[in-house]
Amino acid sequence: MATQMFDLIPVLQDLKILGDKFKTWIECMDCAGQNIYVGTTDGCVHYYMMGISGDSSGFSYQSRLQQQRIIGKKPITQIMTAPQINVLFVLSDGYITALNMFSLEVITNYIREKIKGVTLMCTNETPMSKNPSCVEVCIARKKSIQMYIATSDRIVSSTEISLYDPPLSMAMDGEFVCLASSFQYVLINVNNGKTQNLFPIVVEETRPIVKRISQGEFFVNGPSALGMFVTTTGESARAPISLTDMIQSVAYQHPYLAFLSRSKIVVYSIFDQKQKQVVNFKRGLFVCSCDKKIFVPTTKDIHMLCPIPIHQQIKGLLKEGKMDEAIKLADAGVHIHELTALQHKKMITYIHKFAGFSHLQACEFDKAIHEFDQAEDLDFRHIISLYPSLLLDSCQVSFPDDVNEFYRNILLVVNDDTNELQNAMHALLKYLKNIRNKVIAYRKELDTSLLKLYIELCQFDELIEFLSYDNDCDLNESIATLAENERYHALAILYGNYGSIAESLELLIKLASKEIDDFTKPSLRYIAEVISRTTDTSLIWKYTTWLLDHDQIAGIEVFTKYHLMDESVELLKASYILDKVEKYPVALRQFLEYLVFEFQIQKEQYHTKLGIIYIELILSLMKNAPKSDSNLAEERDSLRKLLEESSLFRAQLLLSRIQNTDLFSEQALLYGRMGLHDKALDIIVNRLLDHSAARHYCATFAKGKNSTERKKIYFSLLSVYLTSRNVDTNIVPALELLNDHESIIDPIQALQLIPEDWSIGAICKFLKYSVRSSMNSARMLKVERGLSYVENVQTKHAYRSTVNLTAVKITDDRICQVCNRPIGESKFVRYPNGVIAHLSCSRSKNICPVTGKNFCKEEM
Repeated sequence: MATQMFDLIPVLQDLKILGDKFKTWIECMDCAGQNIYVGTTDGCVHYYMMGISGDSSGFSYQSRLQQQRIIGKKPITQIMTAPQINVLFVLSDGYITALNMFSLEVITNYIREKIKGVTLMCTNETPMSKNPSCVEVCIARKKSIQMYIATSDRIVSSTEISLYDPPLSMAMDGEFVCLASSFQYVLINVNNGKTQNLFPIVVEETRPIVKRISQGEFFVNGPSALGMFVTTTGESARAPISLTDMIQSVAYQHPYLAFLSRSKIVVYSIFDQKQKQVVNFKRGLFVCSCDKKIFVPTTKDIHMLCPIPIHQQIKGLLKEGKMDEAIKLADAGVHIHELTALQHKKMITYIHKFAGFSHLQACEFDKAIHEFDQAEDLDFRHIISLYPSLLLDSCQVSFPDDVNEFYRNILLVVNDDTNELQNAMHALLKYLKNIRNKVIAYRKELDTSLLKLYIELCQFDELIEFLSYDNDCDLNESIATLAENERYHALAILYGNYGSIAESLELLIKLASKEIDDFTKPSLRYIAEVISRTTDTSLIWKYTTWLLDHDQIAGIEVFTKYHLMDESVELLKASYILDKVEKYPVALRQFLEYLVFEFQIQKEQYHTKLGIIYIELILSLMKNAPKSDSNLAEERDSLRKLLEESSLFRAQLLLSRIQNTDLFSEQALLYGRMGLHDKALDIIVNRLLDHSAARHYCATFAKGKNSTERKKIYFSLLSVYLTSRNVDTNIVPALELLNDHESIIDPIQALQLIPEDWSIGAICKFLKYSVRSSMNSARMLKVERGLSYVENVQTKHAYRSTVNLTAVKITDDRICQVCNRPIGESKFVRYPNGVIAHLSCSRSKNICPVTGKNFCKEEM
């Protein structure tokens, strides 16, 4: 059975007629809230109050007459409510009358100038004015439309637009009026008067109907039995509705259009323009949508298309498999305020959940996962519960009641089809991986199910990767599952993640030693990483020794990569580790490199030992390999790096090891560390003939030195250039050195060394800089002297300004204020407070010998 959208319910069955009831019938109506207004052919307006009664088993509507008002002798052709201003507009015999909505009393002086010749009227449902206390009314006459602004006490004309033909139907939205004349539909902009012809109409074949659908959109009854949607731009945003019967009237309640024909009411959805429901109904005069209700009057009665609650409509659509339409209907529920935002969210979740389980039961697993992914607040445990073997044993979860009809063990769903079961598990795996980063609650259930899925699907590499990162697997159940399935590698990782390092290492060593077997194998470097997680020295050395025996590089990484060395722990000190790895040459070298270059330990024996290891290896390679061997070049680079970056090794000892070899660049570096730069540079220049290396040497050893030391090193190079037996070949690099490093080379020493036959032009740059530098130094010295003199003068002035320098006259009767003897011609002192005393009586120049006042403290 197709989903029902509406129930047809009687609202008014006993119309109270004032005149001859056989000659009087309903002509028009409108509604505002629970207030129903009916216009009859005898010129009377009837006001009813609609009530509802009933319980969960059913309900009914009753309408009670509140007021009646006779307007005239002619039929009431149109009634229009304006609840914002409590005014009821009544059209009869071409005149508009304004009544109070509740008393039906005529509002006096409301229409100052009679509005006559009116054929139609409508309100602007998207008013241009922002004033909530006024209503915009559009009135149609024979060949014009006119805009009015209505308030609670009057109505005022604003704009009039002439037409070629009288309007037969019209609706207004914003600044646009869509109307039907006797030959075409027209769109009019009331602000600028511009018109746009839409399409022709033949009134003999098609009844002209215009209905506002939403903001900026109208529905019109088009030619060839097509219901057309037209926007205010004159375009169609939806497909047309194909109508099968000649329609008499149209009403709209989002998202449905109700069409009245002679014998039935047909309901269409604007979402897909398809027929949704047919209600057999004869004698209907018209349908009208009033205040989100659809009424169907006959001559004496009024029925209402009462919407089925939206959640019931949605459930019906879901059972028909119309998931997209159900979602659109849920969105419409928010639009018509039947659903709150929270209810809408829950409904959308329910739709996706229902659709997901439906697809799952139909073995459409990818579609099911797509729906589950979009269902917010879906408890993933409900899905896992369909796979009983994957759910955590301690997890107690009941299947949701709203989709309880779908609860079936996945084995029953796939009917024991192995391939379908694999597809179902792959779909579940995809879903759980998608939501893993979003889920906060029930992480233990999620991760444990993932672990089981990886095992069931034999995705062992993925299982290892999964366990290698943070997870919340239930430890006991995961251990049991992995052990039962002999997944020892994964079990070892799990032990390691949860701090059971001894158990983890035991399994890893057995796997590496092939005592037990698994599809995946741990790398020895991973074993080193696991060792680094413990502080138990007995475990560390037990398994590190095993690692060193099997792979020296992996073994020593316990200390070099994972920094397990600890000088505060006896068995993890550098000296202890060195003793342990002494018999492993590769590990020994790597550990010393770690100590020297990374840990930067400041102990001479470690730097020297590393240098000796390099030298022995190089000498061995020189005996057994050609000079162009790449390994030899790499080892020499390593030795040179040590000699350049470290200064803690015993240079004399290392030099003695390579003194009679061809390792000249290394010899030069060692001479440099000993401070014998002349010898070092002599080797580089005269033996290696490498001038760029000579400059690099100077830059390396001058770095961090004071100006005097830097000048000494560079002058040593200049001296080697100009005093060697190959002086002629060294002229160019000597000139380059002078002219490129003029600021570092002492000009006095250089000029004493430069040959007399050199031209001035060759060393012009050096000389210019030297002269300018000398003159600048002299000028700066004068400036400094001048500044010092000024500072001295300022200091004297400051001192004198703080000391009272009044002249002191010593007469024969002036006595020392300490010993009370005459001053005479003896040396004396005067204190700032005026006390005069013999110099011999003054014990301190800062403290008055009479008052004891401390003048230093006073200044401070």
